[in-house]
Amino acid sequence: MVILFRLLVFPGFLFLFFSAMLFDWVDRRVIARFQERVGPPWYQPFADFVKLLAKEDVLSTGAHATAASLLPVAALVAVLTAALYVPVGGIAVASFEGDLILVLFLLSVPAISYFLVGWISVGVYSVIGGNRSLLQYFSYEVPFLMALAAPAALSGTWSIARIVAYQGQTSWGLLMQPLGFILAMIGLVGKLKRDPLDIPKAKSEVIAGPLTEFSGRKLALWHLAMEMQTVVGIFLLVNLFVGDSRFFGWLPQLPVFGLKALALLVLLSMAAVLYARLRIDQLADLGWKILAPLALLQFVATLWIIGL
Repeated sequence: MVILFRLLVFPGFLFLFFSAMLFDWVDRRVIARFQERVGPPWYQPFADFVKLLAKEDVLSTGAHATAASLLPVAALVAVLTAALYVPVGGIAVASFEGDLILVLFLLSVPAISYFLVGWISVGVYSVIGGNRSLLQYFSYEVPFLMALAAPAALSGTWSIARIVAYQGQTSWGLLMQPLGFILAMIGLVGKLKRDPLDIPKAKSEVIAGPLTEFSGRKLALWHLAMEMQTVVGIFLLVNLFVGDSRFFGWLPQLPVFGLKALALLVLLSMAAVLYARLRIDQLADLGWKILAPLALLQFVATLWIIGL
């Protein structure tokens, strides 16, 4: 019963679903405040999801219907599976040595599915958006992986729970590896396709990119998968860089974890407002000429520290 509760309720599906709705609302409210708007009411993300479920599910003639139905499900399943291994306030459904590698792999599945959904569509905006998403993936993924490998190398384990425990014995990963944290945040922005790295779905250029010709339940599943990926990605960074709660030892662990996650979400929202969208060639130059060398430097410095 305990395992079933953790799978379905906390920290399983229901918790992730409501966290995704909450994070989406907070994100939209923060962005609205920066733009001198009021923003939506608290129930708007849930209402949008229900509205999409009720709309007609239309697919363009010539698109691969089976793949169009399976790809959002694959993205959602990958995110939900990754969430099983990401602790929430010290609680995880499962944990083993090497679960960080599995989580990073699973979080790459939505990006590949996003690219493929552009190719199985027939619209020019979908194809262009899919091509952009693949090039963007290669631009941010290497620095992102190296940035997240540094805490694992420093702590001597690929277990997320043990990395958190190591921070309890030393200090936050944010304080020991500030450059790695910045690179991880930039990589997360690219993975989530948020402003200013929303290049594959730039509204003024390619409408909604690979999802331009999607509607109804398929589009609802895509939005849910991307919103849940936001939650899981933020939770992962909280564990790897600010996972220990000893600075807030007088407070329960779960509320402290939630406040850290919301703080990272606000940082992402601020970045979406403060910075203009990059061009795809600018992102490629940024990823391979600046971010990748910095990530490699960060990793080498970590190995040097371990050698000491």
